[in-house]
This record gives sequence, structure tokens and C-alpha cells, in this order.
Amino acid sequence: MTDDLIEASKRIGWGCGVLLGANTYSNSDTKGRIFRALCDMIQKYEQPPVDRKLLCAREANAEMAEMANELGYAAYCRSGDADNRIGIKASIRAIELWESGYGRD
Repeated sequence: MTDDLIEASKRIGWGCGVLLGANTYSNSDTKGRIFRALCDMIQKYEQPPVDRKLLCAREANAEMAEMANELGYAAYCRSGDADNRIGIKASIRAIELWESGYGRD
């Protein structure tokens, strides 16, 4: 959490002294309490970024669904709810094969 607090303090223009104050005096300093609560909420709920291969696979499957006029399935793909479906998995595997140079002479 300390690294996250330091990075957050840099982004809002606080020096390390203010950051340490926010950590040390968080029970009495309003700004410090707010800052600490915000950092705690970010740490608790922030999700790691989605893998680009997965994003590409979702979008490719959604576009194919749109071409077939399956708009509900397109939304299903984009939402991430179809991530365990064979089409998404096959798309990811195709990207991996392409990245590895499969089929090159």
C-alpha cells in the first residue's frame, strides 16, 4: 500500500512529507483521512487491466456476431460474459499462434 500512496501523492502534487502526515495523522487530519480512504477503496476494488489479447478476442467475436445480426451476442461478448466460450478461446489461441510466428516460412 505504501507504494500506491506514494504514487497517488505524486499525482496530486503532494510531497512525501504530506504523504507521511496523511499516514501518521489520518485520524485527526481531514485531508489525510480522505486520502487514505480513497487509497483503501482503490486497492480494494480496482481490477487489473484486461489482457489485450482478450479484448481483441471479445471485439472480433462481437463484430462477427454483429455481421450475423446477433446484437445480443455481440453485447454478451463485449461485456466479458462470453470469455469462457469456445469462440473467444479460439480467438485468443489464434492471436498467440500469430505472435509466435506460426506459419511463417
